[in-house]
Amino acid sequence: MKYYFILTDSRDAWMQFVYLPTGDNVSGYIRDLQSVGISVHDYDLWTEETRPIAERTLEHIRQSMNV
Repeated sequence: MKYYFILTDSRDAWMQFVYLPTGDNVSGYIRDLQSVGISVHDYDLWTEETRPIAERTLEHIRQSMNV
């Protein structure tokens, strides 16, 4: 299944797409990201319905980082 993750570090925000076989793998992936200093702000399955939500969330985070 294709998931999107909205991620940040101390300098930037970005969206990353990851294919995971099941939702059970998501928590391990998030732990791996956090262990290297990357924050996860949002994630979900990537669908036509979730795409606009993901794009708005990423833009909001980017704007708040520039303030």
